[in-house]
Amino acid sequence: MNQNIFIMTKIPYLENCKKRLSVDIGPISSRRLILNNIEHNRKLFLRLKQYKIYFYLKPGKKFRTYSYTIFGNIFNQTGNCLGEKIWYLKKISCGPFILFGSDIPEIKISYIKKLFHILKRKDVVLGPSYDGGFWAIGFSNKKQLPFPFAGVRWSSNHTLEDLVRNLCSLKISFNFGQKLRDIDILKDYCDYIDRFK
Repeated sequence: MNQNIFIMTKIPYLENCKKRLSVDIGPISSRRLILNNIEHNRKLFLRLKQYKIYFYLKPGKKFRTYSYTIFGNIFNQTGNCLGEKIWYLKKISCGPFILFGSDIPEIKISYIKKLFHILKRKDVVLGPSYDGGFWAIGFSNKKQLPFPFAGVRWSSNHTLEDLVRNLCSLKISFNFGQKLRDIDILKDYCDYIDRFK
């Protein structure tokens, strides 16, 4: 069975890309960040037959750039908040899957392999981020689970804490993968530029 990977992103038009970050670095640089990361991840996983790549887009439609085109394997982001959007994938997916965003430049195959390895023994896997949230989440899909996202304070330094509390309360087994940084603010971006230029 394929191990499914969903890359969650807004379609990288200038007006869509990382609006908070765009205030500091401009929409062109924000768009370049997202395009570079999407292309990096696409190339990283397409050559590995055990992974099936999907794009979880907003809006959910075809996308073309000078370097590549997203025509197939597209799902429209469905739900009013991040928790509902994640849960939608949980309900429609068969087998284990990992979801991560398009603003995580340090993803490596070994990190994703570790996440899927954890899902052999646990219901949920989380990739924590340095800002108090998570850069990745995955489900084993071995059994029915209760909705774990009620009351989670999204886009805050309490996001991971709230979700972990819910998982424990609902007796959903979980473990953590590699801790990584997502690129949300100017300091993140400056560090990213220093490391990857």
